Amino acid sequence: MENYVLMMRFDNTSANNDSEITTTSTPVYQPRPSLQDIFNEYWEYRFAQAFGIYVFPIVILLGTLGNILSFLVLCRLTMRTTSTCIYMQAIAVMDLAVLYVNAFRKWLTILNDGTDITTTSKAACIVIHFLSYFTYDFSVWLVVAMTVERFIAIHFPLKAAQMATPSRARKVTLLLLVVFVAINSHMFWTVTIDDREYCIPEENYEEFHDKVMPWLDAAIYSFVPFVVLLTFNILIIYDNRKATLRRRSMRSQNRSNRTDSRQQFHQRLTAMLLSVSFSFLVCTSPKVIFMSIRESAFQFIVDGKVNYQGYASYLMASRISDFFLYLNHSINFFLYSIHGQRFRRELKKMFCCARDGLRRLSTISQSLDGTANSRVTSDTSLGSYQIRNSNGVVNLNPAFNSTENHI
Repeated sequence: MENYVLMMRFDNTSANNDSEITTTSTPVYQPRPSLQDIFNEYWEYRFAQAFGIYVFPIVILLGTLGNILSFLVLCRLTMRTTSTCIYMQAIAVMDLAVLYVNAFRKWLTILNDGTDITTTSKAACIVIHFLSYFTYDFSVWLVVAMTVERFIAIHFPLKAAQMATPSRARKVTLLLLVVFVAINSHMFWTVTIDDREYCIPEENYEEFHDKVMPWLDAAIYSFVPFVVLLTFNILIIYDNRKATLRRRSMRSQNRSNRTDSRQQFHQRLTAMLLSVSFSFLVCTSPKVIFMSIRESAFQFIVDGKVNYQGYASYLMASRISDFFLYLNHSINFFLYSIHGQRFRRELKKMFCCARDGLRRLSTISQSLDGTANSRVTSDTSLGSYQIRNSNGVVNLNPAFNSTENHI
């Protein structure tokens, strides 16, 4: 919404400065250049447009394939037994939603020269903005919940069996869903479409969207999760280090292989979750920095005139930070595959089952075709062709009808 409000403001300011743009020393009429023509003069704007057109689809494609495969693997019977996999299933679904509600929509907007689907109607403006904020918030807080649960499992191993269960993970997921639906429900009465088909805040809520909402959104999606994940990741690494030292001391006491394998499984699971958490920290850092400095780093009005280059620079920085944001919702499959031995094993089994299923279908199809062909062959080998009329069956085989010739 922010970009289109800025564009609207530039339209208004440009209209006020119309004489500065179109006035000449001759009476010859010269049409006022469009905003698109003005922005195309700046390399920052051209870079931002090309970056969005050619890079965003790659991220969307990788994220689509990765999240679908992740969800299918995590839904297998052997993977549904842990609470972590419940969170990972929900994360895969919400990451896919983020890519299509936000990245895919933004890509279409760039292709359509700034025409966003949210401007088609008031309902589209409201629903899409609600889904945009909701999917972002819900996705990242699922990662937070999964990380907190992992910390509990490591720091309080005796309580993990009661607290880190699939049923509790489902309840936490449902609770987060309700919370973020409630937090973002204000979109249903605070945004609208104006006469110029811009999706803007309602008049009574302009100050809320201009001054409060950007920082509230940054806190919910970026700042608070960033601090929470960084804190708990440090605690997990510290506790995991202590557990490793304790395990080394226990090896001399001839512990069973079953205990060692269970500890190795939890260690690999911890490494996988740490990679997901740190990828979030790395990929959202550009957006956090951008949100923090945008007010001071980008000036849209200089000496009472529109600073088009300032907006072009702002758009370029926004595109790059958005890329890292979308990348965060596209790479979990690859992180699971790199760090999750069990995930790789189930992925391989899934493809093997699919391949065997295709082979069985091919075999059944070939056998059915062979049976049908053998029946046709056995029938035609007798030279017997029968038709049915009102008097019964008449055999057209000359060998059978030859008796009639003798008579």
